[in-house]
Amino acid sequence: MLVQQNTLALLHTFESTARHLSFTRAAEEMNLTQGAISHRIRHLEGLLGFRLFIRLTRKLELTEEGMRLLATLSHSLRQINEEIEDIRAQDLRGTLHVGVAPTLGLNWLMPRLPRFQQRWPGLNVMMRVRAGAVDFNEERVDLAIYYGATRCSDLHRELLMEERLLPVCSPAYAERLGLLADPARLAEACFIHASESTDVQQLFSEWRLWCDGAGMTLPYEQRHYGFNHYQMALQAAQSGMGVAMGREVLVRSLLEQGVLVAVGGPAVAAGRNYELISPRENRERPRFRAFSDWLRSEVALSQPGSDPAL
Repeated sequence: MLVQQNTLALLHTFESTARHLSFTRAAEEMNLTQGAISHRIRHLEGLLGFRLFIRLTRKLELTEEGMRLLATLSHSLRQINEEIEDIRAQDLRGTLHVGVAPTLGLNWLMPRLPRFQQRWPGLNVMMRVRAGAVDFNEERVDLAIYYGATRCSDLHRELLMEERLLPVCSPAYAERLGLLADPARLAEACFIHASESTDVQQLFSEWRLWCDGAGMTLPYEQRHYGFNHYQMALQAAQSGMGVAMGREVLVRSLLEQGVLVAVGGPAVAAGRNYELISPRENRERPRFRAFSDWLRSEVALSQPGSDPAL
């Protein structure tokens, strides 16, 4: 019985050499020297107690014992490869654990998720909703979509969407303050702040950033309502309580529906983007690739001017 730790490596060397009937070609395939291949074969023959090759002047031939071992080994390798492919196929019929920020999940992901279900009906999805960055070492999550999450060098990160900021409110509130006719009257508004997914920022940071980019000075710290859940901030704006700092990706559908209107001036780069994050070892897993490829297609469709029918 072979108990040496390098048995698999020796058998792999034998299989390559037997397939090519050449130490030289086996060495090229395995990126080893010809001498290393020859040494491994002699070592394996010593462990087995019988010869595997007849070494002729210009070629190799398998002994009868070598032919029997090659037949068994080739059959076993085919079974292993088939089992690996079956595991990969099963991977698309398991469960994918996805982390997502609350309002991104509600306003952007959920309206699109039925299309993923139609494409991969055999794959289960478990959503883990939280505003902060996920800890892949502590939580059961395969991948996550977050807004400007903390940098981690050991994670795979991929930009999905850039974000811009613009003030939004209900049409009735805009009319009452005359904001569409005179953006300067924004100074009279009640300012709605949201800190969801911006744990490293202060409550007023997005309004401050927008004011700097738009060249405006506003009393956004004097009259305000603050929320750590972005959907609540949007609901407050829809209810006519004031002007919220809209994240364009999350409010675009509400603007298109006329539920909210943009007021006050131009959209300003948020300096934070939506990223797909995962452990590096997950990148090539079939479940991850299925979901990430679908995400990219949905991001492309969500861009202004794209055709949703494509």
